[in-house]
Amino acid sequence: MEKFERKPDVSVVVVVYNMAREAARTLHSLSAGYQRHIEPDDYEVIVADNGSNPPFDGKVIEGLCGNFRLIRIDHASRSPAQAVNRGIAEARGEVIGVMIDGARMVTPGLLHFARSGAALYDRAVVATIGWFLGFDDQRWALEGGYDKKREDALLKSIDWPADGYRLFEIGTLAGSSVNGWLLPIAESNALFLRRELWEMLEGFDERFDLPSGGLVNLDAYRRALELPNAESVVLLGEGCFHQIHGGIATNSDIDLFPDAFRRWAQQYETIRGRPWASPTHEKPTYLGTLPRPALSHLVRSALDPIPRGNSGPFGRSFDRSLWSITPIERPADPGIAALVDLAHTEFRAGRFEAAATVARLARSHAPDEMEPQRLLAHAGPWLRTRMPPDDRRAEFHLALGEAYRVLGDEGKSASEYRAALTFDDDLMQAHIGLAKLRMPGDGYLVWLERLHAAIVPETYLEIGIARGQSLSYARPPTRAVGVDPEPTINVPLKTETHIFCETSDVFFAERRLVQLLNDRPLALAFIDGLHVFQQSLKDFMHVETLCGPRSVVLIHDTVPLDELTQRPDRQRKFYTGDVWKTVLCLKHYRPDLDIFTIATPPAGLTVVTGLDPTSGVLANRYDEAVSQFIEMPFSAVECILETMLNVIPNDWSIVQSRLEERGIKLSMKLKE
Repeated sequence: MEKFERKPDVSVVVVVYNMAREAARTLHSLSAGYQRHIEPDDYEVIVADNGSNPPFDGKVIEGLCGNFRLIRIDHASRSPAQAVNRGIAEARGEVIGVMIDGARMVTPGLLHFARSGAALYDRAVVATIGWFLGFDDQRWALEGGYDKKREDALLKSIDWPADGYRLFEIGTLAGSSVNGWLLPIAESNALFLRRELWEMLEGFDERFDLPSGGLVNLDAYRRALELPNAESVVLLGEGCFHQIHGGIATNSDIDLFPDAFRRWAQQYETIRGRPWASPTHEKPTYLGTLPRPALSHLVRSALDPIPRGNSGPFGRSFDRSLWSITPIERPADPGIAALVDLAHTEFRAGRFEAAATVARLARSHAPDEMEPQRLLAHAGPWLRTRMPPDDRRAEFHLALGEAYRVLGDEGKSASEYRAALTFDDDLMQAHIGLAKLRMPGDGYLVWLERLHAAIVPETYLEIGIARGQSLSYARPPTRAVGVDPEPTINVPLKTETHIFCETSDVFFAERRLVQLLNDRPLALAFIDGLHVFQQSLKDFMHVETLCGPRSVVLIHDTVPLDELTQRPDRQRKFYTGDVWKTVLCLKHYRPDLDIFTIATPPAGLTVVTGLDPTSGVLANRYDEAVSQFIEMPFSAVECILETMLNVIPNDWSIVQSRLEERGIKLSMKLKE
């Protein structure tokens, strides 16, 4: 041990009790060879042995660099309060730190930043965040097999003490500091105050005489913050890390701890005349640097604080998906509101350049609207040039395409969708965007739901059910039947539904639907299976044999977007196949049918009525029909699609009239 040559700036009081293994590490972490940016003679460490049996070995500190003193307290109290006060009385420094638990190792900048923090204000209360060694609350960790051997191995894994800041890599925020830096902590296990503040507090209150002191440490911290003109200083990148040692509070049985805490709280209320409550510090000063391993804990505590009766650092209204601290006021203008919704979608998805460009577009149309500007404060820095990097251009142009479509600028919208496809030629949403420009209005799923509500079919057949969205529109009293070799239903079905996991060819060959119709005609069918002409034609043939004169058959994907996406051998995610040929074939071979196609995005919905289950035309001439249309190029009809496919506007009143002309009864409620 070295003799003092001058009065130290800082004194640290460390209380130890039956923790030889742990205290040795703690004291090493306070040694001059470990602490940084502070000279050995700038501080002293006073080790207060609170009655250890056997006594703490003084040889431990003899080999440490720095100024260490050992005080042994005979006939010690069960509480460490007396030992703390004895240490404070022995302290020579102007700034005095108290570590009530000598099992807590510290980080290398603790003393430097504690001294600096104490100098910031006349009545600075400098606190350090508490941690557990290991990856769980130690009470739970002990139940899971965590022990001293595993703790030793953890420390070895980070090569401690070579770099003390690596403790953050193997640490977990302790219960008293569970919400980290941004919300009040209940206590500090390395608490630094100027001498005069300790004198004002009269040290630790020795009336807290329960084993381990009960809430004595929490009481001291709270009283310090309640001193007039006290200023809270929280050290950012420093911490104290608790080692397991059988402590009454930190290593107690998880089931017994609540009862123990109630006893401590009762003693607190008896002494203070008020219930225990964690202190508050509305505007702490943060000091230090934050090591990278601690950053994830800071983010978690900010975004997902553990409920402790407070509203979190950002307040109760914080929307973490949009980084909004206050409730967002939706723009009154529907167009601007739609742009804001789009910008929100991009922001939530982490496509910040796209969010920024949409927000800027909204601002250009509504410069006084606040939400686009709030978004830009967060997303704007991501887009400092006109365009983002190439690897994010596709989604960027897609968002602009959507934005211009909202604004009704079809030319710019189409241009942006096509630009998106130049960076990702398989971007499905860009294809869908182009399809919506060509056929605006309600989508095909809206039409399916509407037709179910209008027709209220007794029976319903769906070929190609996929995830079951369209099948879910069937409502009682409809009896629904779905056919798909590999369905992946992920929505609840609303009525009696029979699912057949097989191809439509097998389904019809086995005459499965006949058994469910009870000699009644099939009322409504939706063909959305294989997107190839031959199969859709075959499915229609089989369906018609089960229909009546007032049945309705719907065929999906009959209006192709372009040549590539209509090829029967799938080239893109967006895919209609050559189902459109089925419409031409039916018009040619079955002029008796009433056929029209609703211009509903993304790929049209063809409606067929006037069905004749006795007709054998298609069955008898199937090969001929396929041969006639199978090789027809898309270019032959591309410029006259509307005429060739009998396309009608996306308008319910027109569809309603066509159905009623065929004697199909519609729900009066929907009809009106």
